[in-house]
Amino acid sequence: MPRISTRSPRVLRKGFTILELIIFSGILTLIVISFLAILVSITRVQVRQTAAAEVNQQSQFLIQTVQYYVEQSSVVDMDENSPTSTLKLRMVASSSDPLYIYLSGGVVYLQQTDNGTPEVLTSDRVSVSNLQFTKRAHPSAHDSVSMVLSVGYNSQNLAESFTQTLNTAVARVSAATFDSNLIPSTTATYDVGVSSQVWRSINNILYFSGSNVGIGVVSPGQTLEVEGGARLNTTDSRPTCDSSQRGTFWVTQSGAGVKDAVAVCAKDSGDTYAWRTIY
Repeated sequence: MPRISTRSPRVLRKGFTILELIIFSGILTLIVISFLAILVSITRVQVRQTAAAEVNQQSQFLIQTVQYYVEQSSVVDMDENSPTSTLKLRMVASSSDPLYIYLSGGVVYLQQTDNGTPEVLTSDRVSVSNLQFTKRAHPSAHDSVSMVLSVGYNSQNLAESFTQTLNTAVARVSAATFDSNLIPSTTATYDVGVSSQVWRSINNILYFSGSNVGIGVVSPGQTLEVEGGARLNTTDSRPTCDSSQRGTFWVTQSGAGVKDAVAVCAKDSGDTYAWRTIY
């Protein structure tokens, strides 16, 4: 007969070996490090995007502000082609004339009138390292202002470091308004208007129509047309009548009891120039 064993079967128990634990710990550590690296990278990207968004927003606000006031100005009161950190504009309204936009200590300010209180245009989250304005003259067109702007995020954290530089230009669109004499910059000869771009009138009193001039006449039909009387009030000594005075009318004002004399400088058939009395 076969032998029947009376022993109880052994229960086999198997656990992790030290080598398996080391391998598992290593894999887990690598996974954790990878997740931490990804988290740090995402955080850095978000921080940099936040810095870039703030810099872009502040830069666009400054450009739009400068554009608005330059377009509304009557004169860009600056030397031509000379970069400066202060923009000076002459405005039509006395409450804002003159207007300044300038850089000081990394902050951009707006000041209306010479005694006005400066207004801060940039937030403390950014710092402006460079702001330059340059006036550009365009004969027969409005002057423009070139603007160079460097704005950086205001943080000591290198991960948040972001700076951008913008270069743009803005032209005036409003009509020029002067608050002082209109004086040429040099003794050279300048014209007011050209044949293709003429002035219609001066103070709605002196009108131009082609080569005709009207005083009080909107559409003069003659070389000179005057609405009302034309007065010759010549109290100085009458000059010698010669070719340079030819065609000149002169009124000689006399004293009490003596009539005035009206004469014209003209030549006779013998080419002799003389004052011819007509009254």
